[in-house]
Amino acid sequence: MSKRILIIDDEEDMRVYLQTLLDKAGYTTEIAENGDVGVERAERFQPDLITLDLMMPKQSGIKAYQRLKGSVDTRQVPVLVLTGLGRQKDFFGGGMPQPEAVMDKPIDRDDFLDQVSQLLGN
Repeated sequence: MSKRILIIDDEEDMRVYLQTLLDKAGYTTEIAENGDVGVERAERFQPDLITLDLMMPKQSGIKAYQRLKGSVDTRQVPVLVLTGLGRQKDFFGGGMPQPEAVMDKPIDRDDFLDQVSQLLGN
């Protein structure tokens, strides 16, 4: 069975790009267009990895991250944060663990797939 990856990003182009990359690499994907939907889908989809954009409407990626890491159902799922913001580490704190990985947008295709593979233990 292929590894399951949830993509949480408000930009449709980015969701389609990431989903295409990951599907072609043999992963099973699910997408969510904002943090609220992402947290709900994470609990239902039970992904092996979550990619998460920080700047989103309705619920920011930071708040979604806090909810994901605060839930017994999703706290063990590694999170790969994708962001165009600098100094991402400053956004995480208050007792929450740091994300397992952070990548700057625009992402490099090969670096992204390598990071995904590492986080999934491949």
